[in-house]
Amino acid sequence: MVAKAGNQQRATMNRLLILILLLISLPGTAQIPADFPVIGKNDLPDAEFKPARHFTSESLYGYMNGGAELYREFGISDAVITEFDLDGSHYKCEVYKMNGPDEAFGIYSVSTFKCLSNPPLSDYTCQTKYQLQICKGQYYLSIINRSGTSADSLILIMTGSVLTEQIDKPSFDLHDFFPDSGHHEINTSTVLVKGKLGLANGAPMWEDYFSEITDYMAVLFSDEESTFISVKIYDPDEFDHFITSHGWGLCDMSVSDVKKPGGVTLRIIGDNHLLIKIEN
Repeated sequence: MVAKAGNQQRATMNRLLILILLLISLPGTAQIPADFPVIGKNDLPDAEFKPARHFTSESLYGYMNGGAELYREFGISDAVITEFDLDGSHYKCEVYKMNGPDEAFGIYSVSTFKCLSNPPLSDYTCQTKYQLQICKGQYYLSIINRSGTSADSLILIMTGSVLTEQIDKPSFDLHDFFPDSGHHEINTSTVLVKGKLGLANGAPMWEDYFSEITDYMAVLFSDEESTFISVKIYDPDEFDHFITSHGWGLCDMSVSDVKKPGGVTLRIIGDNHLLIKIEN
């Protein structure tokens, strides 16, 4: 009898241990960081909210499977997903905290497509019929609705306003990469990439151009006449290799424009940071 009771006790303890391990491993069970921008019942009293889900860089796979790799390439810290119903419509609010404003702009830039409008909630916004995307500070926001009505659009903007008001850190500054260009001129067509996945999603035609470097950040945009590439390469050896692999001489690099064959103009704008203009 004593042995049987002992076995039962051990079995109970094993079940409890398994339950605890399952709870620990479930995605979205971690506590939301205190400074994270969130929306809730106080903001929309008439809405019915589901419990918010929190994901870290490591657990993000539990939310989006393979899509997490793109966020991790840019550099992500946390994500909070909130869903709610209001006036018969369903909404999903995704807030991604990236490692910095550059990374936030990067994931925003490769995620936006055919914006219908740019609500004045931040320097970088893109609204379509079913989605509002915002980049502010080190956060990328995606707010989604299912039915695409004008009422839904207003709720997306209201939700975006609640969230952006909680973000007070500076956003990505395009002038650090394109000192001579106006903000509006390049706002809607600029792509920031840091690796193969970003290039494949945002600028696939330039994959070969960066194929021989790995530790870099590149910002690209085009107008009717030229393509502009501002690339910062963090490894000095990779910077030298990038220059020579394109047939340019290191000794020709200058803080002034240097014209090269093939309609290429180069200028150094910082340490291992090159501004390239390529005539279309």
